[in-house]
Amino acid sequence: MDPFARKMWRSGIGFAVSLLVLVGGLKLFSMHEWPTCPDTLISETASPEKQFIAAVLQRRCGTEAPYVTRVNLRPKGPLIRGFLSWQVKQGTIFVLEQDAAGAGITVSWAEQNALTIHCPHCDPALVRQRDQQWGPVLIRYQVP
Repeated sequence: MDPFARKMWRSGIGFAVSLLVLVGGLKLFSMHEWPTCPDTLISETASPEKQFIAAVLQRRCGTEAPYVTRVNLRPKGPLIRGFLSWQVKQGTIFVLEQDAAGAGITVSWAEQNALTIHCPHCDPALVRQRDQQWGPVLIRYQVP
C-alpha cells in the first residue's frame, strides 16, 4: 500500500473515532441536563434543630405510568441525585403510587427525632414502602 493511502486510512479512522467520542459526550451531557424521569421536589421540611430534612418527591415516567410519590429523609445538606437519572436513591422512607396533590401528603416534625407523615387521601393499597424508623428518627403515619 502506498504511503499516501496509509495516511488517508489513519486520518479517516482517527476522524471517525473523534466523531464517536464527540457524539458520546454530547449524549452523556444531554442525559444529565435533560433526564427522562427525574424526581420533582414538592416540599422540604427541616427538623426543629435543623439536623434532618424530610423531602416530598414525585415522578412520573411516561404518560401511561402512575405517579410515584416518595418521602425522603436525610441529614442536613443538599439533596443528592443520580448523575444521569436525577433520581434520589438513598433515604426513601415512604413510597406511594399516587400523585402528591391528590393524596394531600405533608410532613411535619413533632420533635427532633419524630417525623409525622400526613396523608389524608392516600389509598392504602397503593402504599409500596412504609418504614417505621430511619436511624434515630421515629416515623409516625396518619394514613387511612
